[in-house]
Amino acid sequence: MIRQLLNGNEAAAAAARLAKIEVMAAYPITPASGVMEGLSRHIAAGELRCNFIRVESDHSALASLIGAALCGVRTFSATNSQGLAYMSELLYHASGLRLPVVMAVVNRALSAPHSRFPEHGDAMAQEASGWIQLYCENNQEVLDTLLQAFYLAEDEQVSLPAMVNYESYIQSHTREVVEVPAQEEVDAFLPRRLQAWLDVEHPRGINVVTGPELYMDYKYAQDEALQRALAVCGQVNEAFAARFGRDWGGAAEGYRLEGAELAMVTMGSMAATARMAVDQLRDEGQKVGLLKVRLFRPFPAPRILRMLVGVQTVLVIDRNIIYGSGGALAREVRSVLSHQSDTPVYSFIAGLGGREVGTGDLVKMYHDARQAQASGKKPAPYAWYGLTG
Repeated sequence: MIRQLLNGNEAAAAAARLAKIEVMAAYPITPASGVMEGLSRHIAAGELRCNFIRVESDHSALASLIGAALCGVRTFSATNSQGLAYMSELLYHASGLRLPVVMAVVNRALSAPHSRFPEHGDAMAQEASGWIQLYCENNQEVLDTLLQAFYLAEDEQVSLPAMVNYESYIQSHTREVVEVPAQEEVDAFLPRRLQAWLDVEHPRGINVVTGPELYMDYKYAQDEALQRALAVCGQVNEAFAARFGRDWGGAAEGYRLEGAELAMVTMGSMAATARMAVDQLRDEGQKVGLLKVRLFRPFPAPRILRMLVGVQTVLVIDRNIIYGSGGALAREVRSVLSHQSDTPVYSFIAGLGGREVGTGDLVKMYHDARQAQASGKKPAPYAWYGLTG
């Protein structure tokens, strides 16, 4: 293991190198292009034997990886925002064909208006595509989660594609100290397990027209595989922690939840800010904790429910908006708690397009939720925080 100062894109490239990817296809798109650049340097330096397909679009990138994955090789790409939207058609192909493609998604706000800055809306727009979705708090988690994503996607109980999400500029272009494991340790953790679907000696059809008598059953099997990823995610995290000494909590992680009356719930980089807000509020005598959601698809409902036992109030902060509905994370948490009618869920939309959300902002959200609860008001479906108008 060595310690290096890496930004999120460099950490993602290091993870892909350690995973010994065999085919990479990517189109340069800000701010994810740094991943492609980093891997290009690894290939040029002879540190990675990988076929790099330089494509004309993000759509073509995923099309190339679908073909490569059908031949049984380990595949990888990186994209964000409009590029991920352009891939949408093929996201469904990759998951429907049960291909363990792994992709780094550097969350960037979707146009219009045009933005280069972070929010989770690009990935949320693809939540129904059948991909595993993991979210990272810091650059160490980017590297570690990508390694875990290959393991999870390739597990024979799952065999589904996975996207690892981290935020533009906040993580992609900010350097932190990252522990990079030794190649032999990663080889032991992540053995080569892929099997080719296509064999020139035994040709067969792929994605043929399927009638009503089979289609629904196939989709049931696909959903069952995604649900199995919940248990496998925990197993992967345990195996990773045992070998590398870093435990990310699997599907979700709690912080100072013991005895908490209110739990903040969030994911991505905002979890780091929420930890500081929780510490500040605890110092003031407030009984508050943090629940960080790491696995959004499939949503870890049973684990979330267990972690929130004894919590009287929930405060969810979303860096996304499902227009006319609210935050995607708040929607999921409300669904989990739906049979506990006495547990109010206060939902804030914050940080869209890179709008700053500091410790003081989260402390204010906490007090706003407490004040609203004390007044007897029923929680609004969602509230926008930090508007300038």
